[in-house]
Amino acid sequence: MAEPGEHLVRLRRADSSAKAARVLAALDAMVAAGESPQPAVLARKAGVSRRFIYDHPELRAEAERRAVEVTDRQAADTAASIRVTTASLRADLENAKALNHRLESQLGALKHRLGELLGHQVMADDLAAGSTRAQSEATGTRIAELEQMLFEAREALAQSTEGLEAARQINRELMARLNRGG
Repeated sequence: MAEPGEHLVRLRRADSSAKAARVLAALDAMVAAGESPQPAVLARKAGVSRRFIYDHPELRAEAERRAVEVTDRQAADTAASIRVTTASLRADLENAKALNHRLESQLGALKHRLGELLGHQVMADDLAAGSTRAQSEATGTRIAELEQMLFEAREALAQSTEGLEAARQINRELMARLNRGG
C-alpha cells in the first residue's frame, strides 16, 4: 500500500504542472500579442502568484528569453519602419523643390501686387498734392541755382589756391636766394 503522504505529493505535482502549463499558455499569448512578459503581469494572467514564477527557474528563464525575443522583434520592426531609402529621400527632395517653386511663384505674385498698390498710392498722393508739385519744381530750380553757385565758388577757390601756391613758391625761391647771400 502507498504511503499517505505520497498521494498529497502527486496532487501537489499535478497542481504545479497545471500552473506551469497556465504560465506557459499565458506567456505564449503575451508574446503573440507583442507584450513583454514581465513576471507580475504574467502571474496575473496565468492566475498564479509571482512567487510561483520565481520559485520555478525554468519558467522565469523562459519568460526572460521570450521578453528578449519580443524586444528584439519590436526593435527590428521599428528599425524597418524608419529605414530611409534613397528613393524616399529623392521623393522628399522633389516634393521640397516643387513646394519651393510654388512659394517662389506666390512671392513673385505678391511682390507684383504690392508694387501695383504702392504705385496707385503714390499716384493718389501726387494728385492730392497738386500744389506740392509746383513747390517741388521751385525747390528743384533753387537747388540747381545753388549747385551752380557752389560750382562757381569751388572754381574761384581753386584759382585762389593756385595763385597762393605760386606766391609761396616764389617766396621760397626768394628766401633761398637771400639765405645764400644773394
